[in-house]
Amino acid sequence: MFIYKNIHSIATIVCSFALLLCLSAQADPLLNGLSIHTELGKERFIAGLSVSSLSTNSRDILITNEDKRIQVRILADRISARSFKRMWIEGMAINASSSELTENAQNMADFSNMLKVKLVAGDIFSVDRSGGEVNVVLNGITLGTIPSTKFFDLLLRTWIGPVPLSSDFRDGLLMAGKIDDALLSRFDATYPSDERIAAIQGKIDAQPKAQPKVDGSTPAVAVATQVEAPIPPPAVVAPAVGVIAAPGNSAPAIPSPNEVELAATQEESPAIQPPTPAPTPVPVQQASIPKQALLDADLMDEEEDDLDFTAEGLLQQQLYIASLKKWSYKYLSYPRRAMDRGWEGNVRLSITINRDGEVLDVVITEEAKHSTLTKEAVRAAKRASPFPPIPNEIGGEEFAFTLPVVFKFK
Repeated sequence: MFIYKNIHSIATIVCSFALLLCLSAQADPLLNGLSIHTELGKERFIAGLSVSSLSTNSRDILITNEDKRIQVRILADRISARSFKRMWIEGMAINASSSELTENAQNMADFSNMLKVKLVAGDIFSVDRSGGEVNVVLNGITLGTIPSTKFFDLLLRTWIGPVPLSSDFRDGLLMAGKIDDALLSRFDATYPSDERIAAIQGKIDAQPKAQPKVDGSTPAVAVATQVEAPIPPPAVVAPAVGVIAAPGNSAPAIPSPNEVELAATQEESPAIQPPTPAPTPVPVQQASIPKQALLDADLMDEEEDDLDFTAEGLLQQQLYIASLKKWSYKYLSYPRRAMDRGWEGNVRLSITINRDGEVLDVVITEEAKHSTLTKEAVRAAKRASPFPPIPNEIGGEEFAFTLPVVFKFK
């Protein structure tokens, strides 16, 4: 009897330990950091990065094979599906190699075609990496699944890779759980109402179901040769993006696959004041959005016809974006005044060109703290005109793309 009781006790302990391991393995990822993304001085959304192992190192997070989640909670009144997807498409074009873009073209097309609903304040858009696949979710409603964890890692690279959405955006996501209480409160207070969830569910149920591609094929490599300006070899993680080093160095620094991290920009001259920050909006909660705005008949994107991507068409766009950035790089230079004073900074421009590549408009979406650097980036964009013409495979009379420029000493 004594031996039986001991064996039974040991078995109970072993089973309990196994259960704890199982529950631990199934636990949700931990919130690693939060960042607010702004455009033209206006807050667009709060981004959250959750990981199984908290870290301040972007490379460790990117290469670790574990459950992760990227989540967007909308702060702006409205964000069109088209502009939201453009953010991901451009981010991958900047932070991925040509071979990675080609390999994931079908996944990116499937991802882009999942969302055709305008996003409004309070919406929660999540991408979960779990169980060997990627689940795309809006307000708790699954939009689709992509059977590739590598695709998730490419998406995450647009947030914490070599060229994130803004200079400070990446740092806020790499806090290893040490998150500002006020920002966390805003994040938790941003969520949709039950009526909004029901309206989204109804719209999604009414959409025709897309037929997934099952043959596993990828677009022909010949698509890449249609881009006039070649992009860097596949070994380079980020195609040329306008990282400008001061003269006296052999070449501007372009990150390699093992150099995912970038040093944060440090300004050395307090005499130059940064642009006046936009006022902080009131946290978004359920009651902030009128019910009629949540339930109106215009939930579908007004440019829905432009949102259906094929793998070949989307790959053509991404490779063209990469070539435009490489073209821009040739016209960038470090201003002498900035070099003399040791100024560094990041600038982000939205450039619109016509089919012949001529610049129609340049909009500053992120300014450097020193206006000299911002002005140089704008002048370089205008000097680069005309850019390579829009390929025949890309429709429309105009093409808009984002140009990130990093002024940094090496």
